[in-house]
Amino acid sequence: MVAELARGGAERMVVLLAQELTAAGHEVTVAAAGGPLQEELPGECRRRVLAPPTRSLPDAARTVGALARIVRETRPDIVHAHNVRMGGLASLSARAAVPGRQRPPVLVTFHGVVPDEYRTAARILRLADHVAAVSGDAAGRLREHGLPEARLSVVRNATPPAVDADPSALSRLDVELRIDGAPIVAIVGRLVPQKAHERFLLAAAEVHGRRPDVRFLVVGDGVLRAELERRTTELGLDAVVRFTGQRSDVPLLLHRVDLLAFSSEWEGLSIAALEALAAGVPVVSTPVEGMAELLRRGAGVVVADRRPQSLAGAMLELLEDEDRRATMGCIGRRLIEQELSPPAMVGAYTAVYRRLLRAD
Repeated sequence: MVAELARGGAERMVVLLAQELTAAGHEVTVAAAGGPLQEELPGECRRRVLAPPTRSLPDAARTVGALARIVRETRPDIVHAHNVRMGGLASLSARAAVPGRQRPPVLVTFHGVVPDEYRTAARILRLADHVAAVSGDAAGRLREHGLPEARLSVVRNATPPAVDADPSALSRLDVELRIDGAPIVAIVGRLVPQKAHERFLLAAAEVHGRRPDVRFLVVGDGVLRAELERRTTELGLDAVVRFTGQRSDVPLLLHRVDLLAFSSEWEGLSIAALEALAAGVPVVSTPVEGMAELLRRGAGVVVADRRPQSLAGAMLELLEDEDRRATMGCIGRRLIEQELSPPAMVGAYTAVYRRLLRAD
């Protein structure tokens, strides 16, 4: 269960889980509103369509009713929900559908929230039988706010290992994006306050003053696009910053990138960051949960504070040091292959499923 199948990190993990679990012979039903990722669900996967998500109480009650009907009809062994709100609704729906001891256990994957919302998140997540946080940092914060240790695991997100990019496809990207062989720093994500893109633009202005040959890609779309495009003009960066909009070829695009930057206020465990490591691209990030944990082995740099100047300094250091970037790229690829692959994630979730069923 997930609110919708938009192009977000949690939604992509739902699709990846459905693909891997059906391939392993499990029966999977995905309950969600529509979105572009629904086309990527495997043919064997059953699909139940929910109404588009809103925050109104009447709509929440209707969603609980719809989910309860799905639980009664499909009789699942496990209900697996993603994100806090859907986790709360899924927990209520399982109780409504099958009262008493026969109801299926509910697992919620916690992908992160704004730091100020952890207390509320922990309170809602106590409705679930178990919570899988996508990073140790996030799990620690939930424990601090009262979620019992015994009902909490860490299951990190995953991405498939990258395949080699076709050189002709990369050349076409250069032409399309007018980057002409230049060094590239990219930021990938929705254009929303969480990602703090203005901080990235201010860092880009600092880098541009020292390295006018560098180009910057803002990959994604969102409510702040017009505002960020205006800010780019004010900073005199129109000639070097490209807003690409939403793209379906991000893994290919990352093969053309020298650095992937995160200017975020908070993160869970970014799928774009995992895809960058799989492609051998170093990551530079503000000091946020999840990212510090991911990069501590040397696949990138977490700067000391959230000032744009700190982000720019790290970008410039790595742009000037090709050997260091190559070493980081090797570390990142190895990390994905050995610890953050789809089989590793699905194996961890399957172990949690079985543990919940034994307890039940």
